[in-house]
Amino acid sequence: MAKVARVALLLLAGLVALASGQVDEVLKWQRVEYDVPAEVLQRENGYIPIGNIPMGAVHHKNRVFVAVARRRWGIPSTLNVVDLSPPFPNTNVILKPYPNFALNELRADLQPDANRIVTVYRPRVDRCDRLWFVDTGMMEIPGNFTVVQRPSVWSIDLNTNEPIHRFEIPKEAVETGYGLTSITLDVDPSDCEKVFVYISDLQTYRMVVYDYANRRAWRFLHNYFFLNPLEGDYLIQGINFAWDDGIFSIALGNPDPVTKFRTAYFHALSSNSEFTVSTRVLRNETASQRSWHGTDFQLLGYRGSKSQSSIHAFDPETGVIFFALIQQNAILCWDSNKPFAPQNMAIVYKNDRDIVYPNDLSIDQNGYVWFMTNSIIKLLYTQLNLDEFNFFVWRANIKQIIKGTVCDPASPPNVNSAQRFGDENNNDRVTFFEFKDKYGPGGGPYGGWGHGNGPNRPGRRP
Repeated sequence: MAKVARVALLLLAGLVALASGQVDEVLKWQRVEYDVPAEVLQRENGYIPIGNIPMGAVHHKNRVFVAVARRRWGIPSTLNVVDLSPPFPNTNVILKPYPNFALNELRADLQPDANRIVTVYRPRVDRCDRLWFVDTGMMEIPGNFTVVQRPSVWSIDLNTNEPIHRFEIPKEAVETGYGLTSITLDVDPSDCEKVFVYISDLQTYRMVVYDYANRRAWRFLHNYFFLNPLEGDYLIQGINFAWDDGIFSIALGNPDPVTKFRTAYFHALSSNSEFTVSTRVLRNETASQRSWHGTDFQLLGYRGSKSQSSIHAFDPETGVIFFALIQQNAILCWDSNKPFAPQNMAIVYKNDRDIVYPNDLSIDQNGYVWFMTNSIIKLLYTQLNLDEFNFFVWRANIKQIIKGTVCDPASPPNVNSAQRFGDENNNDRVTFFEFKDKYGPGGGPYGGWGHGNGPNRPGRRP
């Protein structure tokens, strides 16, 4: 009885957190608009509001960097910045191309240009005041995919707002930039020049590693990077669809005090499971060439039914990992010092009205978790109404939002063993839906994002 009462109290604490105003709504938009020259907006396909969907948002010193991937015509700038100005929320704030419009403007002939960027998804900030991102080099227009240039890793000095590094990813590491939609930074605690960048390739089910100090890149292939075919069906906003996205997010734990390596936590989007590997393995280019990795990659456990997560992030101070749950319209937490099991996790924020596909999540240097939702499900499968608020950015103080939940380091675990798989009858793992329309990868009522998409089949790459 005592254990049941304790669980009930922890659940109650979680519900209080949902309603107590601990989550701040910082930014929200009905539609995305830009601070660019008027003639740009007046060009044919210069600016088409309906296709401008924010895909990433990261905070640094009172600025939020917002990425809008070029997945439709009419997107003037892919990497942008917003200056925050309390009180919140800031509403329909105009996006300023970052660091300038010249870097973001496409050439009229769509020829390669090392001084321009094409498509950015989810930028990240490191402790050395640098903004890092991958330019996929692609125009991901349904039915008209265009490889403009090779994918590249960039960094920008946030103190000077000047680009300081560009590395073109070689073809040996990745064929094209299609599917390179999230990056994770592994920066040495004492040397800003020692950086490893881990890039999820959800399309070809690989992880790309970039060694900044030595200007080298390689890729890993592992079965754990693939989707779980039993967990690729979704029900969001009353819409059934199927996605086949593989490895989507990588979160890094704190350095081991002896070895200095970190644990990398990773998962596919279409999966309810979490896996781990040491950065000792990932930093080893020779290891990437192996055909068998032994036990280097491990199954950590099972998050629970319908717990597919887009992005997750590790808080270095508390050891808590936050997950953006796309089917539950929620943010989940787990204390990495407790066994990985659904009973040891808590939903710290849920918003069925405004969270429609939580597409990004990150942790800043001030102890806040930031997350964004972009309503892309509406664009792909129903209708995006630009007279409604569609895009939101929230923040929450980590210590406050986990207080009293099972994620609080001061709280004991609810169970003392990890859960490796689903329920004993597998009732929550077989949820197939049939679709006749199978254009492109992913299927679904309007097809995927493959080259076979027609003009009226918008596709789905998240």
